[in-house]
Amino acid sequence: MGVPTSAAANRRTFGAFRFAYRPAVDSRRWFRSAIGLLAIAALLGALAAAGSWANSSVTSLKLDGVPFHPELALTSASRVRGLMNRRQAPEDGMLFVYRRDTTGGFWMKNTLVPLTIVFFNADGKRVRRLSMKPCRSDTCPIYSPGRKYRFALELRASDTRSAARLGPLRELRRLSRIAS
Repeated sequence: MGVPTSAAANRRTFGAFRFAYRPAVDSRRWFRSAIGLLAIAALLGALAAAGSWANSSVTSLKLDGVPFHPELALTSASRVRGLMNRRQAPEDGMLFVYRRDTTGGFWMKNTLVPLTIVFFNADGKRVRRLSMKPCRSDTCPIYSPGRKYRFALELRASDTRSAARLGPLRELRRLSRIAS
């Protein structure tokens, strides 16, 4: 049997889709295009997990067992910027996520609103809670928990939640893995 030559013989149906092809040339082009699209998709996925788009990750976090949706600071750049120069803090605050335990402190340079910061260990248990005041000078106080932590949650100073527990644990571990 030879290669079909009529247009009707070159049509194939896959599910609801029907298309015509030239067996040798078009299938190679399609294969190369598919490989190229897969490579682009993989690259975009890696960029999203590693950096700029990771801040908009969809999460299902809970604070004291109640769902909440903080802004996420997953990259070094987003953690440095934090809530600087904002006239109002987000309703559910900003969660700073670190890949490993850390001990560094926070400062309020160019932060315009008073905040409460709550530090959590890798298991989501609160290790320290501090009140922070805005600072516009060059020398601002450092707010340090004095203990190791993996997550830091900045909330509006008026927030009345106890913020004793952050979770669920599987979501905290996922966030730590994608943090850079």
